[in-house]
Amino acid sequence: MTLNRRTALGLLAGGLALPMMPAGLAFAAPTFPGEARVSMDLYQGDQAIGQHRYEITGSAAAPTVRTQAAFEGRVFGFRVKYNLSTVETWSGGQLSQLRSRGELRGEAFEVSADHDGGILSVLNAKGRRVKADANLLPTTYWMPNFVQQRQALDTQRGKVLTLNPQSLGTGSFRGRSVQGWDMGGDLPIKIYYDGSGTWSGLQFSLLGNDFEYQRV
Repeated sequence: MTLNRRTALGLLAGGLALPMMPAGLAFAAPTFPGEARVSMDLYQGDQAIGQHRYEITGSAAAPTVRTQAAFEGRVFGFRVKYNLSTVETWSGGQLSQLRSRGELRGEAFEVSADHDGGILSVLNAKGRRVKADANLLPTTYWMPNFVQQRQALDTQRGKVLTLNPQSLGTGSFRGRSVQGWDMGGDLPIKIYYDGSGTWSGLQFSLLGNDFEYQRV
């Protein structure tokens, strides 16, 4: 089975019974992927419109993860330009600090999060301070056990997202053997990891347009 855009969407539309993740896997310390540096090309249909990169440095006990993403596409004939830069620091399996900033359609946004007394103190993109679970994983996708979460921290808006992950099974995605997942809930994406746990692809639709990340 090839998990390309058409078949992955078709599996869900066809009503295939997919296994749910056990309810007890609400949170987990991040699992490290096989590759510490990854570049992804972003496509809108068949056209490349940008790139997404991450790099993990430091030790397994206290890593730093830097993410850069930028794309420029068209939706309903209008140009949409987006960029995002995120820096995460981790300690003891928990996110100790996150700094995220970017721009969407000419409007700048910033999100920050800090581990504070057993909670995650988040300053969202609207400038409001909210408290979240200290075990949340952010939507930077480098950790393969992201698919085991029932909640995640949105690095663009600073919101806590509810997830409903369902397995799409194993197959081939752009020449790589992968495990695929439909994240569901507040995050309508399909995401793919290879056998080493390295992020290898992602698909989503927006206003009738299909988008796809492909690992370089």
